[in-house]
Amino acid sequence: MDFEDSIKEAAHRADVATREAMAAYGDETVDYEPVITGGLATSLRTALNGQIQDLTWSAHVLKSGTGSGREETRTGADLLIHVQFDTPRLKYSKGVLVQAKRVEPAAKMTRDQYKELVDQCNKMLDITAASFVFDYAKVGMRCAPASLVIDSDMRELYSQCAWTPYRFFLELFRSPIGDPKITSAKVRDLVVPDKLELKASRGL
Repeated sequence: MDFEDSIKEAAHRADVATREAMAAYGDETVDYEPVITGGLATSLRTALNGQIQDLTWSAHVLKSGTGSGREETRTGADLLIHVQFDTPRLKYSKGVLVQAKRVEPAAKMTRDQYKELVDQCNKMLDITAASFVFDYAKVGMRCAPASLVIDSDMRELYSQCAWTPYRFFLELFRSPIGDPKITSAKVRDLVVPDKLELKASRGL
């Protein structure tokens, strides 16, 4: 099986897991950002555990604290995703920071909400350029680099977030995005409410 196909399949599974998490938000099973984020991390852990074509994956969710927002204040992030690949084709260890918001398509954030988001993005970007915004919407999640969000006064966040979850995870697993300075050791040091650790190695 082609290595690229294995990565695409993993990204597809991450996309399905994201849709499941957004479905729980859409049917109002969950409606609070920290709870949605925790549910998303758990769905991704379930989807990315075990054999995926010729890659063997393991996934773990870590909690920094209560998820009440106090932890988020220090880094601006709701979620840290760390990925480690140990294969003949790819060897890396890196992470990204994520700030999550709930803004539906065509809806505008208030100026205060937008200012708060920019402040959170700047805190993340002070730590790493590999910072992203996830927009939780009932029709599905979208993603954007934090640097793009702060460079625009466009308060329709869903329009800003042009990447699908599949695109985000495909780029993350292929390695064009992510910060190698966010090592496994630093994952423990960064104060972020939810953390997802993913490891992929060559399959059997």
